[in-house]
Amino acid sequence: MNDVGSVRTAVFREEESDPGTFRASASIVQAGFFCWEIATGEVSCDPLTLALHGMPESGPSDISSFLAAVHESDLANVRDALGLIAESCGNYQIEYRVTSDHGRHRSLEARGRVLPDADGRPARMVGVVMDTTAVHERHEAERRRLYERATRDRWMRELTAALAAAVTVKDIMAAAQAGLRTFGADALAVIAPEGNQLAIVASCADDQQGEGSPHVLDATARTLVEESLDRRAPVLIGSADALITGYPHLAPLAQSAPQAWAALPLTDSRGRVSSCLVSFPEPQEFLPEERALLVAAMGLLAQSLERAGMYESEHALATELQRGMLPRGPLTVPGVTIAARYQAATSGMWIGGDWYDAITLPDGGVALVIGDVQGHSVHAASLMGRLRTAVHAYANEGHPPAAVLERTNRLLTELNSDPDSALFATCCYMALNPSDGTLRVCRAGHPSPALITPRKPPRLLEVPGGLPLGIDREQRYPTTRLRIAPGSVLALTTDGLLEAVNKDIDQGTERFLQGLRGAPTADLETLVDDLLASTQKAHGLGDDVALLLARLNRPGGRT
Repeated sequence: MNDVGSVRTAVFREEESDPGTFRASASIVQAGFFCWEIATGEVSCDPLTLALHGMPESGPSDISSFLAAVHESDLANVRDALGLIAESCGNYQIEYRVTSDHGRHRSLEARGRVLPDADGRPARMVGVVMDTTAVHERHEAERRRLYERATRDRWMRELTAALAAAVTVKDIMAAAQAGLRTFGADALAVIAPEGNQLAIVASCADDQQGEGSPHVLDATARTLVEESLDRRAPVLIGSADALITGYPHLAPLAQSAPQAWAALPLTDSRGRVSSCLVSFPEPQEFLPEERALLVAAMGLLAQSLERAGMYESEHALATELQRGMLPRGPLTVPGVTIAARYQAATSGMWIGGDWYDAITLPDGGVALVIGDVQGHSVHAASLMGRLRTAVHAYANEGHPPAAVLERTNRLLTELNSDPDSALFATCCYMALNPSDGTLRVCRAGHPSPALITPRKPPRLLEVPGGLPLGIDREQRYPTTRLRIAPGSVLALTTDGLLEAVNKDIDQGTERFLQGLRGAPTADLETLVDDLLASTQKAHGLGDDVALLLARLNRPGGRT
């Protein structure tokens, strides 16, 4: 800036000593000089000024020729600036771009002073033109660097939050995939030793790059991963040339799609080592800041994958425990067609205590049961198993519905001796006589069952109920009696299905009833699957769901 300032001062002094002349002077600063006669548009300048504008030394010397060299995006602003310059005297500064012969943009800055004529009106502008392309490029590079740093910092925060919330390997790799472009990468694979082999544990790819997730390790991947595992240190290869230099035997593969690689060792809490291989479609410098961020990101990824592996193992065990407590195989009862499903929640780490059952009674009838233990844990699932067993036992003893619920309620109240671990349960118990369609229903805090009769819309049964099981040891449960016609369908579900629609049980109930239209003649196995699938697709299932449909067959076994 000091050099530029000295040039400006020299020019102005020359004009002040003799306003009618313009003499270019030599300078150590690479700048061109000009004098623009405002009235005529004539421009006097040195060869450098012409060269900066892409014009030959013998080129035209009028202002319109210089304007023709200005980039179209800046032309309007330059014209406006010249209009202001022509109206008043003083110092001016204009920044604009021109297009070089090679199609590149050159940034220029013109600084000058407008001098008056004898009448004090603006007559000419004299000044200097400087090539500021390098300065702009440095500023742009710095701006990009700061933007990239801010983007990566933001992505690290988002990645940390996403990994903290993710509980499955699929969720974790989806979070990692979102950050690949932040690092300029196109694929990532976590690779672990299995005996004498290397196996891909998890992988993802940038969809925008059109690359699929790696499924097979090529020689380059195996070599870099093995070295990172042996050295317990990152192996960073910034280009295909660097790969050939470091690993000559890989030269035939060096011109493949990836142009840079990073193999980063990962160690879990038990000391087991794996490696994360990241590939890049363009050469990389791997600056210290980028390297540190990449290592930190892969460390977070390793911790999350370990946690997800533990979760998935525990969840599979707990789910199998719960499914083992539910009825095995199809529910078959003479005179009644039954379809039932249990479906775990689509979110959350633990299973719940939803259950269903169909019990053949001593009098030849069938008990249809559905229940929901409060909470989501292995404790809730195990308590569900105990309640189901109790209901099954009391029903087989021949007790009526109210007595079955009252005995089960007293059992759960006794099990809830510790207030800190007490759990409650809802239940709906129905005793159906297939021979004459008589039905007795009791509810303990559970949603009312639905009834679908031929040629009539589905409706909820009006069944007075009592408190959930496990709250009041002396609670009594009223019994509702009615008779249903052959072909009618009874539908029982837990609140996980009804509250799936925006947690609004009224909307969920209406959707449930709409889905039951046509149930008297539908295939119940298909219908129960459709009810679950349509709700999950539209709203997701934030809670476990148990669902049971039972149709009273027509005489002669016809449905």
